[in-house]
Amino acid sequence: MQFKKSAVTLALTSALFAPVMVSAQQVSEAVATEQEETTPVKPTEVIQITASPLARTVLDSAQPISVISGDELAERHAHTLGETLAQEPGINNSHFGGVVGSPIIRGLDGPRVKITQNGLDTADVSRASPDHAVTTETSIAQQVEILRGPATLLYGSGAIGGVVNVVDNRIAQDFIGGQEGHFDLGLNTASEQREGSLSFSSDVGSMVFHADAFARSSEDYSTPSFTNDEGEVVDKVENSFINAQGATVGLSYIFDTGYFGVSFGRMEQEYGIPGHGHHHHDEHEGEEHAEEEHHEEEAGPFADLWQNRTQIHGGWMNPVNGIEKLELRYAFTDYQHQEIEGIEAASTFQNEQQELRLIATHAPLGEWNGAIGYHFFDQELNAFGEEAYTPPSTSTRNGLFWLLERSYGDLNVQTGLRYEQVDLSAPTLNNLALNSLSFEPISASLGFTYQWLPELQVAVNYSHAERAPAGNEVYANGAHLATQTYEIGLAYELHEEGEHEYHIEAVNMRPEMEVSNNFDLGFHIEQDNFHFQYNLFYNRVDDYIFEAYTGVNNMDLHSEHAEEEHAHDEHAHEEEAHDHSEGLAVVAFVQRDVELFGYEMSADYAFNEAWKVNVFSDYIRARARDGSGDLPRIPAQRIGTEFEFSQQQWVAKFGYTWHGEQNQISVNETPTDSFGLLHAQVNWYPQAFSDYNLSVYAKGENLTDELGLMHTSFLKEDAPLRGRNFSIGVRGSF
Repeated sequence: MQFKKSAVTLALTSALFAPVMVSAQQVSEAVATEQEETTPVKPTEVIQITASPLARTVLDSAQPISVISGDELAERHAHTLGETLAQEPGINNSHFGGVVGSPIIRGLDGPRVKITQNGLDTADVSRASPDHAVTTETSIAQQVEILRGPATLLYGSGAIGGVVNVVDNRIAQDFIGGQEGHFDLGLNTASEQREGSLSFSSDVGSMVFHADAFARSSEDYSTPSFTNDEGEVVDKVENSFINAQGATVGLSYIFDTGYFGVSFGRMEQEYGIPGHGHHHHDEHEGEEHAEEEHHEEEAGPFADLWQNRTQIHGGWMNPVNGIEKLELRYAFTDYQHQEIEGIEAASTFQNEQQELRLIATHAPLGEWNGAIGYHFFDQELNAFGEEAYTPPSTSTRNGLFWLLERSYGDLNVQTGLRYEQVDLSAPTLNNLALNSLSFEPISASLGFTYQWLPELQVAVNYSHAERAPAGNEVYANGAHLATQTYEIGLAYELHEEGEHEYHIEAVNMRPEMEVSNNFDLGFHIEQDNFHFQYNLFYNRVDDYIFEAYTGVNNMDLHSEHAEEEHAHDEHAHEEEAHDHSEGLAVVAFVQRDVELFGYEMSADYAFNEAWKVNVFSDYIRARARDGSGDLPRIPAQRIGTEFEFSQQQWVAKFGYTWHGEQNQISVNETPTDSFGLLHAQVNWYPQAFSDYNLSVYAKGENLTDELGLMHTSFLKEDAPLRGRNFSIGVRGSF
């Protein structure tokens, strides 16, 4: 199979960055000196959280928040956002064969976790399926902000589980003081990955210009030997290749009281879809097509996506009396994702989306500081093809919110309220009673931070959040081969006609909104050589929406939709009426009352100037409140530690992370064994290139070549974690 090679990265890199190499010597020595003198003590403690309009830091927030930035972000960077964040307490990776990975926050993912770029939705289709990629890129990001627990006040009902906000400087808010740039080149052994990224920003009169580009490619990745679900012993995950590239340009106008800028970016990705079944292949076709079919099966299906994204940001200080700051953020995104088998697209997903956020930080009302905002979101999602398991749908949201905070000495109080109107429709389903739905979610929160002792802070936060169902949760009705299931949404129900005979009927029962009541209790200790953070959480969710196995196989379905889906299998079905080996398990979206609870812990201790140690752990339990069982794909407990040794131009790290056994499982799940991963890394900062903050690094992961199965993955048995992997690279700034 021949894959197209995009020239977008090389062309833009050559055109935009050629002048940079000529002027690299003009970089300010003050900037370099500041970078050299930066201490390694938790930079997240002093970095402002851009996700909040009230200029909070991690310590100021009653809601658990963490920020990854600088060298820490560069060292954790991976192809997928989920893998990049997987070592954060309370954050896990969905791990769809390494090609796709979304962050799971406290056991919640999909439409409950909002992923944003500079505060605006990434506008891909990753929230609907685990095999759909997240389109934000961390190789050029300044920081990644993680908001644990409901963040619906600012981001709406799609953030009932949390928010991951990727922040970049593509639209500058102030002059950078001349010119600056960053570069990163690397490769690894387990998948033969090659990647590079480059960014450059420059003051140009009263404007700031920015450009960046990245490219990444890898082959199928290696694993320890394992037996897949077909009984084959293999040491590689087939069809797990990656081809990704993108580029962005941005321009900001800086004036006395603010800024206004625009950016445009293009991203393209091709990646294999491992574990993707071909149940629709007819075994009784003529022999003349056998060779061609064999070639297509060997090549495997792959995803081909592109995205064009335009963003506009603006900020004005004191625009009118009573308003201290007015901020505008707008994005328009055009997205297409095709799943291609052989030479044809089996399914196509298209998304046109626009989003607007307008936030005004108002003058204090008595002792209360605050911000009010308006949020508009409009999505037109189109899906067609034999594997388009959801119909075209539209979603529109309008939200109003108000955040307030004040201090009483050592006690800080934070509160807020949001009202939202959500309209959801599937225009092509004219015969469906629920083809048009409206919801009005209301969310509120109340939090406190108290400086109990000079070194000890206590945080308490309560959130009430409501979420309207997503389009796929309501309207799904078709085969979803990536997860090896046939999905039925809340707008339908399954009826039994006779032995091994079922049909799908539309229902007239309106789905309920999810209602979450989340409680957080946090302790933070900060001393000269010791840092400790511990969070306890309890999340009680009414009418939680999830996919439940029905015990039915799709070969037994008799509905107009199912008959079209399997018309080509009719002959085989007649011969083996009750042989379900080639069928898909039918899952139906249902609503149950559930509870999720657990803890997150991290600690750093510096023995002396050279040695320090980090320890982290997390645990999540998620179950139905009626005692009917546990929720599916909940992460196992983890305990990890890492030692760091630094001396002059060298920094060395080595650590171990233990993933516990997961035997608290849902229907149709199997227990997952425990495993441990050993890693090490060495960074060298050559003194001769200190002006460029140059770092040469070598890293080893899973050094003992341990077989690791991720319980969070739909492909647990077919796509383990990478085996022993070595990476080398160089990065720096100019």
